[in-house]
Amino acid sequence: MVGIGLEELGVEQFVQGKFFDGELYIDSKKQCYTDLEMPRLGFFAIIGKLFSRIARSRYKAAAALGGDMKGDGYQNGGTIIVDTGGKLLHKYIQENPADHMEPGAVLKALGITQEPPASAE
Repeated sequence: MVGIGLEELGVEQFVQGKFFDGELYIDSKKQCYTDLEMPRLGFFAIIGKLFSRIARSRYKAAAALGGDMKGDGYQNGGTIIVDTGGKLLHKYIQENPADHMEPGAVLKALGITQEPPASAE
């Protein structure tokens, strides 16, 4: 797995918090965000989206894990899943800074099925 961030601010805390177990890169020029058509929000758009109910809920959850609101909040990101041969399996682009791809959708894109837990009988 590879993660690409847009700035060094917060990377040390992110690594120390063990929020991601893969290679991390910084794209300070944000070229991959442009190439992958990940939108950068304007001031008024970000204000409306950041104060939505879901954004407040996710902010509280992130804060409980040690997250903060530092950094470039205007740049949306996403999740790109590519197989080892380079074939695009899934592309998820954030519409709102509070959006994220559900873990189950990641597993589905990778063709991984979850077995229901065995009953304790």
